[in-house]
Amino acid sequence: MKSLIPTGPTFLAGLAAIFTFALSTADAQSNMMTRPNIPYTQAPTGNGPMTLKLDFAGPKAACANPRPTMVMVHGGGFKTGSRKSRRWAEFAGEFAKQGWNSISLSYRLVKDRPVIDPRLMQAIPGDLTGEDRDQAIAGAGAVETTLDALDFIDFRASSACIDPDKVILIGSSAGGATVLNTTFLSDQFGFSSPNVAGVVTYWGALSDVNAMERNDVPTFVVHGTADRAVPFSASEALYARGQATGTPVQLHGFQGHGHSWSEINAFDDRINGTPIVEVMIDWIDTVVSGGRPGSMRTMN
Repeated sequence: MKSLIPTGPTFLAGLAAIFTFALSTADAQSNMMTRPNIPYTQAPTGNGPMTLKLDFAGPKAACANPRPTMVMVHGGGFKTGSRKSRRWAEFAGEFAKQGWNSISLSYRLVKDRPVIDPRLMQAIPGDLTGEDRDQAIAGAGAVETTLDALDFIDFRASSACIDPDKVILIGSSAGGATVLNTTFLSDQFGFSSPNVAGVVTYWGALSDVNAMERNDVPTFVVHGTADRAVPFSASEALYARGQATGTPVQLHGFQGHGHSWSEINAFDDRINGTPIVEVMIDWIDTVVSGGRPGSMRTMN
């Protein structure tokens, strides 16, 4: 894939400063240091190139060994939402306690009029028109720039205390669809498969579950049965595909819950008596420690 990441002496000098963690601003209220607003790509739009940014967080402690890194993609139907979501900030704090980094991404929304790679335009059904077509293009564009972000992270891993073999994608709603499609569908459109150790999705959907192959990337799913935006059946199909391919998929359903963080609270709602966030962290820990989590289906 042609890189959309800007280069040149000025940009690279800026990156050197960004990733000098000894000078980073620390959050005095936690064990986490943060570095917001890092440019990671310039993405084309109908209004010209758009600089997309990410926010980085990690433990305050000095880097002894490269760290697992959680890459978070926000929801909002590809129309709204922000990488500065309160939920992502809360997750970042929990990840820092585990000794992990986290990164939250921005991507082009419908209003930005994304211009996407011609290969991804093949994914847009020809009969889509109007708002539906715009939303589909923005969704494909979110996959494109998530791949850019993963390239950016991989290239700078050593200077950012990132273990490039221990990257987990996490998304909710539109972001959940993005992380699934990035992980499982990229290679079907001529892109290299991303180096992703695991994927976590909250009420997202994989566009084609048959893209999951034998012994594929471990997947952790949280979804409400009363979701009217993304049907619970989409996650049931993903779980069934995991069973058919020997891919570890955990599906944690929430009876009568809908589609949002207000409907399912990762810190208050529980899976078999344990808060969702703790179950997720245990699952991630198994993955980044080199294990293969068992498949599981729960209803809560």
